[in-house]
Amino acid sequence: MVAGYGASPESRRRNELRFGALAFLLGLTVFAVDTFTDIESAIAVLYVLVLMLAANALPRAGIVRVGAGCAVLAVLSFLLSHWHDMDVQSALRCGVSLAAILITTALLVRDHLSRALLVRANGALARSEKRYRSMFEQARFSLWEQDFTGVKDALDALRAVGVTDLAAHAQANPGWARGMASLVVTTNVNDATLELLGAADRAEVLGPLERFLPAEDPAILDALLAIHEGKDRFEGRARLIAADGRVLTVLLGIRLPDDGIGFDQVVVGVVDITQRERTQEALLAAQAELARAARAATLGALSASIAHELNQPLGAIVLNAQACLRWLRRDPPDIDTASKAVERMVRDSKRAGEIVQRTRGMLVKDADRDEIIDLRQLVEEAAQLLERELSAGGATLTTDFADGVPPVRASRVGLQQVLINLIANGLHAMAETGAEMGAGTAQRELTVSVDSPDPAQVRVSVRDRGTGIAEEHRARLFDPFFTTRPDGMGMGLAICRSTVESCGGTLTARNHEDGGAVFEFTIPAAALPPSPVPSPTAAATLPAAQED
Repeated sequence: MVAGYGASPESRRRNELRFGALAFLLGLTVFAVDTFTDIESAIAVLYVLVLMLAANALPRAGIVRVGAGCAVLAVLSFLLSHWHDMDVQSALRCGVSLAAILITTALLVRDHLSRALLVRANGALARSEKRYRSMFEQARFSLWEQDFTGVKDALDALRAVGVTDLAAHAQANPGWARGMASLVVTTNVNDATLELLGAADRAEVLGPLERFLPAEDPAILDALLAIHEGKDRFEGRARLIAADGRVLTVLLGIRLPDDGIGFDQVVVGVVDITQRERTQEALLAAQAELARAARAATLGALSASIAHELNQPLGAIVLNAQACLRWLRRDPPDIDTASKAVERMVRDSKRAGEIVQRTRGMLVKDADRDEIIDLRQLVEEAAQLLERELSAGGATLTTDFADGVPPVRASRVGLQQVLINLIANGLHAMAETGAEMGAGTAQRELTVSVDSPDPAQVRVSVRDRGTGIAEEHRARLFDPFFTTRPDGMGMGLAICRSTVESCGGTLTARNHEDGGAVFEFTIPAAALPPSPVPSPTAAATLPAAQED
């Protein structure tokens, strides 16, 4: 280490005395040789050695003072030795010596400043590293240091050969993302990570990350996409396999280098949300069961209410029918009285129909609450309401909105429930497909499209990638109480069709040629208010270009 930097105060003082004495003796020697000898050369240049010796121990002010002293000695020696025979050559030699002394002094002062800045920077870096290590070790959540160099090199190689769509490349090469995960190497973890994974020591965790990742975790590909696209961070949900075989649900936060370097030390933050997810799943299951019980109770109450209101007119119809038969069986038949009984039957039948229509109106339509609706916005709202169900089912929802789709007039709540029912049915269909074919083998994607086949209608299609509609079920698909699910009530599609029909539309179902089912409903576009017609007086005042 250079004297004067990083040494103790006593050692620094000893070094200053030692180098100061050497510099003093050397300076006297150079002065004596330059003054009392006949050597015709720039001996004073040797004062540079004095400055270099002094610079090892003296501060900047000391270097400047030594430089000034050397310059004074050089001038004094010149005057003493050339006072009587001063010429141009000796003056030039003196000038060269002074220039060398001044330049060396300036360079040594600058070097001293540079070394001081470097020492401070190294000290700050050491303190920063110490603070980072302290935070890394003492953090109560899991922190990982990982080497992504192999991943970055592999992605750069793919880009070099022209691969730009990484998602398509991963789909075309099953197992590629898993192989990329094997290139991630864990270099350090904190104690919280050992507790999270149930590991005894760091040696169990360090090394390739692959052994802690499930085979079909989409977070692997998402993180690779973030690196490939040059993002500076990645956040998402993932799963980890603990040392004892437990599957953990975690939140990941990865800070990626934004300058293309530094992938050898990437810090990953991991938060365990397994218990929270289980609690939320239990809550959702309880809510679903409660909703099912509420639907059953509502259906029972509704059935009792309808039966109570229909009992009287139906009973009157039966009595009038019996009376009509009696009048017709008389000999001779009493046609007039029988006709009056039939008239009463017609009246009671209309009353029963009005009761059914009123009850149906309460269930599926309230004209006073109809409003102008943008179906594209309604689809986005339904997707947000079902975000948790989509995530739990490992499914993605894509939308396809055509341009120029007119709004519709209907009950927002009613149409929203139709969309939610159709999307939820698609999720159930794809979940059953995944169970039959094995986890991860089915493409769980729902597509909701909104277009306008003609200016007077708006069409909404919901397509799933399930097994489709069985031929034997197609005729009864919209019948009340018909269901293929063991826990279903068979009312969802029936209510959906009633809701759509109450808006003047139709709901149909079919199988898609590429697999899966398509549920499609069309409803009339909202009648826009007519444009105001200008009065003849106003039209007469328009310019000729506007009249055209």
